[in-house]
Amino acid sequence: MEENRKQPSQEEKDLTIIRLEVLSPELHFTSGNDLKKFSRDEMIEEIRNNTDTGKEFVKTEFEFLRAFKDGSLIKILTSNNQ
Repeated sequence: MEENRKQPSQEEKDLTIIRLEVLSPELHFTSGNDLKKFSRDEMIEEIRNNTDTGKEFVKTEFEFLRAFKDGSLIKILTSNNQ
């Protein structure tokens, strides 16, 4: 069964790119089952080119931000440390 995924909005992509641009260019990310490695700038290009990897990165970034905002991230982190 294929999951119906919402496409990231342009605003979400722009905000993710801005967040990435303030990070060190030496930072790398891995993606997918094959653990392909992307530099910060390569990931920005993935997002700009609207690739599956770029879309998934934006989606994950916003899931993280929502969890941070609603406090569920802190609950998960503190429960794992006990």
